Amino acid sequence: MSALSFAAFVFIAIFVAALVGFRCQRFLPEKFTDDATEASVRSVLGMLSMLTAVVMGFVTADAKNSFDHAAKIAADTAVRLVSIDRVLANLGDQAEPLRGELKETAQEWIDRIKSPEGDSHSDLRAVERGRHYEELVKKIQRLVPTSEAEAAHQARAVDLAVDIMHDRWMLKTERAASTPTVFLLVLLAWLALEFFIFGLFANPNTAITVATFLGAIMVASAFFIVLDLEGPMTGPMRISTENLERAVAIMGQ
Repeated sequence: MSALSFAAFVFIAIFVAALVGFRCQRFLPEKFTDDATEASVRSVLGMLSMLTAVVMGFVTADAKNSFDHAAKIAADTAVRLVSIDRVLANLGDQAEPLRGELKETAQEWIDRIKSPEGDSHSDLRAVERGRHYEELVKKIQRLVPTSEAEAAHQARAVDLAVDIMHDRWMLKTERAASTPTVFLLVLLAWLALEFFIFGLFANPNTAITVATFLGAIMVASAFFIVLDLEGPMTGPMRISTENLERAVAIMGQ
């Protein structure tokens, strides 16, 4: 389920829970609607709201950290791409085809990230791309150095290429390790209960209904932000490709 679809589900669930609370008011016995009971219920509702806010804050912070880590990996990859290109330049004409292929590979990655669907692909496709990077490493290893200095440059280029491949797999595995759906559903259940209790003791006028509607939108937006941040290469919020684009502009010169 996409982030937008899950957010829509969250909105419907908690808003309907509030509406059900409004409807159930008429079935409450009078002894459950006195001031003392209402104050006690609101006290419990406040504690539940605080607990939910704390948990939601932790989830959001974790998703943001994952997003920032992916952005850092992309920035580090940009630096390594330029470094490999400059190291290969020291290996003479035999490395020129590899420099061109490396630049094309980097540009393809930028294009995938900026495409409407983003850099989203199956595990099989990820393995195929991984084999492409492995082949690049093998091509660098096949270069024939003519001096000790060129041999050192070749070894450095191999190390940098392996680091890029490692970072790419790290991005793939981290994107797979998202927040468990069961955890999000439990959090949604808490929120639905809060809105239901609120609906039981609120005065269901137009202002309250509008406020509840807007509150449901805000909560759904929070879920959307969390889920979208977990996909740094897809969705409206994606990592910046500026560093990679600068790297591509430098490569080959």
